Amino acid sequence: MELIGICSICGKAGKMHGCHLCGSTVCKSCYDVSKGMCKRCARNPGKMIK
Repeated sequence: MELIGICSICGKAGKMHGCHLCGSTVCKSCYDVSKGMCKRCARNPGKMIK
């Protein structure tokens, strides 16, 4: 899912993606496309981070 907003990890404005695990709205650099989740969740997918 692609949205427009502010990244909840780095604060960058622009096109955003929604993390499928925690629901965070994150920018392209903070999103792991292959896993469909933010970089925080991609590092630890067994633990939901808010």
